[in-house]
Amino acid sequence: MVNSVKPVNYDVNFQKPQSDKKKTEDKTRILPNTYNTRVRQDFQKTSSAFLDYPVKGLKGDINSNFYEFLAMGAVPYVTGSLMFMAAFNCLNKHLSPKAQLRGKKFALGVVLYGVMKSLSKNFVTKPVKWATGVDTEMPYENIVYSLPKEAGEAANIEVQHQQRKVYDSKEFFRKDLLDRTYFDKIAQKLGLGSDLNDSISETTPIIQNIVATTNTAKSLASYCWAATGVALAVQNDWAAFFDAFKSRKHFIPKSDMNFLQRFSGRFKNFGRNTLDITKTFIKSLLKSCKELWHGPEEACGFFRKHMGKTLTGFTAILTAILTLNTIIRAKNMAKNSNKNTINTNKEVTVI
Repeated sequence: MVNSVKPVNYDVNFQKPQSDKKKTEDKTRILPNTYNTRVRQDFQKTSSAFLDYPVKGLKGDINSNFYEFLAMGAVPYVTGSLMFMAAFNCLNKHLSPKAQLRGKKFALGVVLYGVMKSLSKNFVTKPVKWATGVDTEMPYENIVYSLPKEAGEAANIEVQHQQRKVYDSKEFFRKDLLDRTYFDKIAQKLGLGSDLNDSISETTPIIQNIVATTNTAKSLASYCWAATGVALAVQNDWAAFFDAFKSRKHFIPKSDMNFLQRFSGRFKNFGRNTLDITKTFIKSLLKSCKELWHGPEEACGFFRKHMGKTLTGFTAILTAILTLNTIIRAKNMAKNSNKNTINTNKEVTVI
């Protein structure tokens, strides 16, 4: 009896499933340090801190992590600011016009506090970047894959996006995301030379020092600029801005108007109001800056007349000193690392 062997055809599909394809597309990457990137990162982080992370934490989600816990620090900060602004304006209804104006200035002070605190960080980080090549605010998007909650759900793993900065950690910053040319440029800016055998190892301790001193300078300077923003908000010239905002025009549609005409009318009215309020805001801001520097006209006494000038000057000088300290320390570290520690004029014993 002859045994015959029949050929067996296997139809094997080696194509990756859709979930694996998604994983290859999403990867941790450095983002350009632009205004659009910062706005997108702040919006994503803040919205998640209010809507997503608290729900996950209260449910005991296994994918909750320390990053989400830190991100939720923005919740009491924003909520408290809004509560202060609402309290000032709610109480205003029962107060005199003079007290109402002061309450509105307090509410504006909350806004300018946050704005000046955020913008003033650039007064430190930008010069440090120009002088040393180290961008301490360099953003990146960290990709994290969630853990499966039940057996069999591995194919439905969700991708989580974390908005971070390369130098969030001074000791363990993300070197893996930076190529060698980045460190070569830093070495050249610091004066270490352009022909180093290992620019990463040579520049790492200097970069860590720059990050530490920059963070300290940024923190101290930002609170001083925030105080300046509050002082700016209590000047007299903001009254025109509040009046313009209160007396903005309202669109009243006619009975014979169709939907398109009503929409067009409301849109034009909104555009005119926005333009008028913006112009008034810019004028009030410039006048308030002038009043803060020179002092109010009705001010009497040296302290009240020169208080704004003293605060602004102290803040600017402090920012300059802290920034220069960061740059000079980095340059000195680079200079000392280039020194020859062996004096060739003396006899030495080679073992």
